[in-house]
Amino acid sequence: MRNWYDLPTYYDVSFSYDMADELAFINNVFRKFIKSDKPKILEPACGTGRLLIPLIKKGFDCTGFDLNKNALTYLKHKLEKNSLHANIKYDDMINFSSRKKYDGIYCTVDTFRHILSEKSAIQHLENITKVLKKNGIYILGLHLIPKKKKVDKVIKWTSKRGRLTVKTIMSMIKLDKKKRRETLEVQLKIKRDKSTDSYTSKYSLRTYTLEQLLSTLDKIIDLEIINIYDEYYNISKPITLNSNSDYAVLLLRKK
Repeated sequence: MRNWYDLPTYYDVSFSYDMADELAFINNVFRKFIKSDKPKILEPACGTGRLLIPLIKKGFDCTGFDLNKNALTYLKHKLEKNSLHANIKYDDMINFSSRKKYDGIYCTVDTFRHILSEKSAIQHLENITKVLKKNGIYILGLHLIPKKKKVDKVIKWTSKRGRLTVKTIMSMIKLDKKKRRETLEVQLKIKRDKSTDSYTSKYSLRTYTLEQLLSTLDKIIDLEIINIYDEYYNISKPITLNSNSDYAVLLLRKK
């Protein structure tokens, strides 16, 4: 069984699928709230740079870090191939630090949920406040456990890049609300020309109800929620969360 984060080409193709709205939202948020011609932004756990690279092309001064060396090597190669520059570092979401201060930070599509304890989640958020400028924006996106609404147990999508096709099947194989653990299995079915292959990976994420998320955020006195959006990333239509909300994109501002 392979960790799909150790397969950066396939991971990058898979997760570059249908990200136009997400990318436009991040760009529009930072352009709206940051008064700088070239905002300095940070992506914790940047992976293969699926968002980082297009944001560089849009004129942002980007920094990213990750714990996976395969992903970082892949990202550095992509930057070099496209004659682009970014500050890329090996670091983790809990203990990271920086002398540089950032105008904006983003962490979407459940990356935050890889942090598996309350203590570590708080440490991550406290470190965010340390490296974020006053009035800087942190975009935080994650799935929530709704009180009554049924949670999808299998999600499938197919992505293509040139002669490479990656079919991704993501299945929830265990949900323990008491321990706040969701175990996911991901199958990557690869097709390139006439050859086929497949890889399976398992990993755990921490779960959050709306109440649990707000409880964690309440412990970070230097961050305030200024707007909340859903998975459609419509910046003109903020939402109000309720106990049946299953996805949230929060705009947090440093006081």
